[in-house]
Amino acid sequence: MTAARPRGRLFGGVLAAAAVVSVLVPMVTGFETEGVAAATVAQTVTDTGLDLSIDPTGPVVGLATGWLDVSDLAPPGIAGGEHRVRVGVMEPAGEAVADVLFLHGHADRLDNHPALFEHLAARGLRVISFDLPSHGETDAGLIDAWSFDDVAALAGRVERATTEDRNRPFVLVGWSFGGLLETTIVQSPERRAAFSRPIAGLALEAPAIVPLAFSGGDGVSKLRTLTHDLRAPVAGPPSPASPFQDPLFAVRLLAQAQLAAITPLPSDVPALVVLGDPALDRYIDVAAVDDWARTTAGGDGAPVRVLSCDGARHGLDLESWPIGEAVGQAVGDFAVEVATGRTTATHESGACE
Repeated sequence: MTAARPRGRLFGGVLAAAAVVSVLVPMVTGFETEGVAAATVAQTVTDTGLDLSIDPTGPVVGLATGWLDVSDLAPPGIAGGEHRVRVGVMEPAGEAVADVLFLHGHADRLDNHPALFEHLAARGLRVISFDLPSHGETDAGLIDAWSFDDVAALAGRVERATTEDRNRPFVLVGWSFGGLLETTIVQSPERRAAFSRPIAGLALEAPAIVPLAFSGGDGVSKLRTLTHDLRAPVAGPPSPASPFQDPLFAVRLLAQAQLAAITPLPSDVPALVVLGDPALDRYIDVAAVDDWARTTAGGDGAPVRVLSCDGARHGLDLESWPIGEAVGQAVGDFAVEVATGRTTATHESGACE
């Protein structure tokens, strides 16, 4: 099929500038474990030795975190760091109906999304996430060193290391860069092969399919440009604050975004795309992503649902009530629906339509 050309204002100048960067930073990825110091509860997942412990001081109540040794995935020449990735798992109150792997954004971390995790867990979804290289508490070298293939392999490793039941449905949820990453995963049979189970669906929150030239409006991510709620319970400020700090990562992001924007989703993967207000999102071209979602994404038959949240900035699930609440409900309902076939719509606020 012929796909519509995205209308986004991509990093043209940044791409040219970053392309001349000649210093290749080493790359990373494999498995060891270590408990969290201030832990009260511990558990071991599967036979990988991944020890997870709940930190009572963290912003996400009930989130257990631990360390995954990723040294066996390290590309040649990697140096520095302990080659370990911080992984988090939040168990549902009752029996899990599906596993959800949440992929966070650039300048983000796994424990910045407490309200979303709580919405998912309340619906019987077991939430899994990890800090990307250069992000949160992961110590695995710079993200500049990781190709998209490397990060996709890392996501697959985390899924395999945290799996309890290979027959349990598996759903991808991602925000911003994480939404772009999961899109490229389902668009690539090779990247999908990194996971132990079929992907039942993907929920994309403000995916960076068409990123704007300067994130946050000036090239720096800040909480006040991500959400109206300046008291949002995030674990830390945006870091690394700008893609300019990771020029090789920025180049790869642009290249992968351009490919994703002209490639349909596979017909066997239903998708939910949640978007903010075109006038308020300073990180992606909302109109161009909306056009992709309504045309190209479903071009091969994938069922794609689009939800628009007027008045929302880029950090959709971090937004003030009622938007953040509506986003959490919609993502949770979608994940349960694609995993079980049951419609469990609870979104009634009208904040996102």
